[in-house]
Amino acid sequence: MVCKTLASAFLVAAGCTVGAPSGFSAGDHWTFPLVGPLEDGLLITPVTVKGHGPYLFAIDPDANISAVDKQIVDDAGLRTSAGPKIIDETATGQTRLYAELMDLRIATLTIARRDVLLFDVGFYDTENRHLSGILGRDVIADSLVFGFDRDQGIATLSTTKAFTPPANAIAIRYEDVSGSSGQVAGKYPEGTGVARGSQKQPGGADLTKAEDPGRARVIDPYGNDVPSRINEAERQNYRSNDVLPAPRRLATARIGGAKLAMHLDLGAAFSQLSESSWTSAHLTPTAANLRVVDEAASVRRVTRLGVADDVALGEVKASHVAFAPFVEQRFGKAVVDGALGLDFFRAYAVYVNWDRSTFYVKARGDAGATAAARLGRWGAALPACPHPGCATAKIAEAAGGAGFTLEVMRDAEAANRGLELLVGVTSSSGKPMTPLIVELPRGVDQIVNGLPADYAGATIAVLDASPFPRPCVGDGGCVVPLDDALAHGAAR
Repeated sequence: MVCKTLASAFLVAAGCTVGAPSGFSAGDHWTFPLVGPLEDGLLITPVTVKGHGPYLFAIDPDANISAVDKQIVDDAGLRTSAGPKIIDETATGQTRLYAELMDLRIATLTIARRDVLLFDVGFYDTENRHLSGILGRDVIADSLVFGFDRDQGIATLSTTKAFTPPANAIAIRYEDVSGSSGQVAGKYPEGTGVARGSQKQPGGADLTKAEDPGRARVIDPYGNDVPSRINEAERQNYRSNDVLPAPRRLATARIGGAKLAMHLDLGAAFSQLSESSWTSAHLTPTAANLRVVDEAASVRRVTRLGVADDVALGEVKASHVAFAPFVEQRFGKAVVDGALGLDFFRAYAVYVNWDRSTFYVKARGDAGATAAARLGRWGAALPACPHPGCATAKIAEAAGGAGFTLEVMRDAEAANRGLELLVGVTSSSGKPMTPLIVELPRGVDQIVNGLPADYAGATIAVLDASPFPRPCVGDGGCVVPLDDALAHGAAR
């Protein structure tokens, strides 16, 4: 076990964390259903808070602190307070409000209490979905193993003892680089030589202690060991604290022939690379319109992406990977070149044993072959129906021979509930076509939607379903193609 010394609520050094973190319900393995897993975007799962919800939360292991929006605070009657600044990707301390999150439930996992960031309603919305919160490192804890399998439509947490790597998985080792190695927020000048992975200043002073009265404390809010932002007496002593970013997990990747130190980022839909490396990595620039939010809730706009033909991380490979400009300033110069996001891992199931600093990566199979297991992940949240996904779908010739239509009819067993379908399409020549997403809001039982002429002779199959439809313009439901703009979350 790699021992992690962390700051407790009173800045007393804690020992090694073994097994489930404090506040977790009993167990050694938990499985969460993912919303839209075949869309290859963010990892999203439903949760409840004090019995309210379900709400959709994105999973981001790089977020040191989980987050909720003001609607959850109002619904659940949560207490709120000011708290320490949190360092964003530009190495700037940002003042944020916090909430005391109680009774968080994710499938069978219950977490008693966490202090979390608070954000405005709609702030993290992406992929045309409304996100009410973020599950960060205080839930996706370093003492556990985190994994996701898009074919099965699930994410998992398990203790290290309960975890066995999948058969034939590729092991990728990474190096932890802590926020203290990069002169966080300019507090530690260039050239101080703080070692990678260290939590100490030059000379051996522990960063969790403020021996210098003129220096703001820096804390690592791991798990539940974070200074209280709710208790007024304690909060007064921590106003000047800065929250360290989560460690970067670095591995050497080959991009267009260039060897680069890349953070492995499971909380971002797309990858990032410093623009100074775009030429050596042979990236092809393309226009974009994206809104990027980091784990400190700071926003930047991305107007262009660089596309790599091929990216390799050892034996793990991906093609046509899009990179946004990498602007990270918290980890020092020449330490991190960029980040490989979920788009790089889209062809794989991924498991991470943080304690062993190892990713286990296994190639995905055929989505059609795993449809039954994937659809079954919802249990009682979707009723038993005669057809996969509780609906029938077919391509028909439009009235009068004017083109073609997609006709979708929900099963009676799924009446009066929201339903989202992912429909796979295969052309008449046997080639896969862009999948279609069908949104059936509550009260809408049928959709007839026009299709282009190239859908003539195509076959379709319902590959996935969820009880969380996206909103449509109007009240009659809608059909949208699953394209890159939807998967990456175009700017609002």
